[in-house]
Amino acid sequence: MAVRVIRARNTDPVVTMPTQVTKAAAYCRVSTDSEEQESSYETQVTHYTNFIQAHDGWELAGIFADEGLSGTQAKTRPQFNALITACEAGDVNLVITKSISRFARNTLDALNYIRKLKALNIPIIFEKESVNTLEASGELMVTILASIAQQESASISQNVRMGINFGFQEGRGRVNFSSFLGYRRGDKPGTYEIVPAEADVVRRIYRQFLEGYSPKIIADGLMEDGICTPSGGEKWYPSTVASILENEKYAGDLLMQKWYVEDYLTHRCVKNSGEKPQYFVEDDHDPIVPKAVFYQVQGEKKRRSGLAKDPSKLRFGNRLALNGRLICGKCGRTLKRYVKPDDALTDWRCRQRALVKKTDFHEDVPTRCDCRIVRETEAQRAVVMAFNTLPNRREELVVQRERLLTGEIGRIDALLKTLDGQQDRLEERLEVLASQVPEDEEPMNTTVVDEVGSTQVITSEMDEAAFLRSQIVEIRRRKDGLYAERAEHANTEVQIRLLLELVDEMVKNSLPEWMAREAETVEETGACRDYDDFFSRTKYTVPEGVLDENGRMEAFNNDLVIRYLDRVVVKDDGYEVVFKAGVTVEVEI
Repeated sequence: MAVRVIRARNTDPVVTMPTQVTKAAAYCRVSTDSEEQESSYETQVTHYTNFIQAHDGWELAGIFADEGLSGTQAKTRPQFNALITACEAGDVNLVITKSISRFARNTLDALNYIRKLKALNIPIIFEKESVNTLEASGELMVTILASIAQQESASISQNVRMGINFGFQEGRGRVNFSSFLGYRRGDKPGTYEIVPAEADVVRRIYRQFLEGYSPKIIADGLMEDGICTPSGGEKWYPSTVASILENEKYAGDLLMQKWYVEDYLTHRCVKNSGEKPQYFVEDDHDPIVPKAVFYQVQGEKKRRSGLAKDPSKLRFGNRLALNGRLICGKCGRTLKRYVKPDDALTDWRCRQRALVKKTDFHEDVPTRCDCRIVRETEAQRAVVMAFNTLPNRREELVVQRERLLTGEIGRIDALLKTLDGQQDRLEERLEVLASQVPEDEEPMNTTVVDEVGSTQVITSEMDEAAFLRSQIVEIRRRKDGLYAERAEHANTEVQIRLLLELVDEMVKNSLPEWMAREAETVEETGACRDYDDFFSRTKYTVPEGVLDENGRMEAFNNDLVIRYLDRVVVKDDGYEVVFKAGVTVEVEI
């Protein structure tokens, strides 16, 4: 089919085209990679190739084209920068582009690069606006039209942002699945599919954090096992582990607009600290970790933040198991490890002893700690003996865990539920005040029983809304304290659960074969909503060779000590071995 072009009468301003031998190049750009714009992109490239070749004396110096990139920032457009470099090198002395908005949507960028090329005596011809930047009126026209292009970009940005916010209000989130460990995009828009192998990695991270490992140690372990990062890389950072631990999506919920674009020109993304509304969708998709585990991890993070004020209590990042765990029974300081090159044995000595020994000639320095010097092999043997007593303490652990669940944790949960109800009533009353009481109407005298137990009369001189807000603040303060207290008890409960797993592993080795098979659990790969199911799937298996055929620990194991042991207190006649679960074992040497 032949197409004949019937040209229109030209009423547009005439732009002066160079007639001398010219190295001409064209710049094309589309802002998205949609099919419609992909067609526009290809059309532009074809058009300018033919356009330059059709002019006598013009030499095609190249078609520079950026596909799927915004025009608000020049530094993010590689082909645009390549064009400027070619102009500076003398390889191009004429630039043609469709319009000013294709060249740049940032007024400052447009003027800067136009003046830079103008100084090199290189004109830019904007075909749509019929503007040649070397002509007298060129810069004035470009300034006006570039400002219009920038304002058009601002309007587009605002419309896009409104569309995204409308989607947020309807519960439609935007997730970057390319760097989202554990999930992939579902068949239907806005749906998630669990990736079983990646979900196991996520659950491993949560489990190890609850066991007492720091994000740094967890990251190192993932790299040692050759596990890829969420973006497919090899290098794990503590910050990556921390972001997984605080991502509510792994619990099946969705919090939208955590970040927002501050400026449509710079595309700078900043954390939303209350400047923009956020949208929370509960039970949006299948969880990888149960909510109970997720919130327990958040409580444990706060608990560790509190411990940071007392570094002597921190024992989350030590690779050497006894480091930070051997405690002097007299002064409470940690013991320091001493290794002599000419001695095959390693000693541990109280830090206070070493510190004071150097300065004991001062009268104001107290007598140094006389804690005994500990042989490392002796301390390790004491730890092994303590572990081997655990099967005899199983019933004690079961009773202790049950007492926590039904006692302290149950009591705190009941109080939190009551405070939640009180807070809801106060917030509902605030909404009523905001919607029904006119600003010029004086409030009537009202008797209010506040949520902390006292009775107060709200008079015309008092603002009821301010009073209610103060009560909400007080309730939140009390809830924060209860959450911190619950985190302490919940952490103990988890440690008891984990220690019971180890005890069952030790006992299982001595069970008849049919009982051992019955005790095994089958791991599922789908959603994980149940607290017990999570611990069943992530159950720690003692490495082969650590336990003998009777379920007893044969030798000191660094990994087991880090997982289960809190401290080893050195005494004159032995050791006090304290497990994270609260179990204390006295060992005489």
